[in-house]
Amino acid sequence: MPIEVGVDAPDFMLKTSTGEDFRLSDLQGMLRVMLIFYPKDFTAVCTDQLIQIRKNLKHLRKAGIEPVGVNPGDAESHERFRKAHGLNFELLVDENAEVARAYGALKPDGEGILRSVIIVGKNGKIAYSKEGKPPWQLVLNALRQVSDEPRP
Repeated sequence: MPIEVGVDAPDFMLKTSTGEDFRLSDLQGMLRVMLIFYPKDFTAVCTDQLIQIRKNLKHLRKAGIEPVGVNPGDAESHERFRKAHGLNFELLVDENAEVARAYGALKPDGEGILRSVIIVGKNGKIAYSKEGKPPWQLVLNALRQVSDEPRP
């Protein structure tokens, strides 16, 4: 079961598909971060899910949301997947699924990623958490009711 809404988001640093460091806390106060935990690159459902994010990226970014895909796949696979499908957002390498574990995005048996979408608000708290692949419109509607501005 994904992490609970309202709790502090566990900070992490993972590598992107191009080897750059991505630290969640670097975006705190500026953007909402949509963590898309997906099982595997180049599978039908995962490909469809991330293509839908790509197609609606302008709506998400207009709402101050930066999506990032997360799974244990390696950087080379992630980069091939990004290029093959024109994904213009980061895919992060969660090598030992430690971040997935911290966010409750592992299957109950601990083996494999539980498809989940989790949004970390600008204030560093979980603003949205849902198992599966909710449509981006549903995510945006839910976030309209959330106050996630950081405190001064």
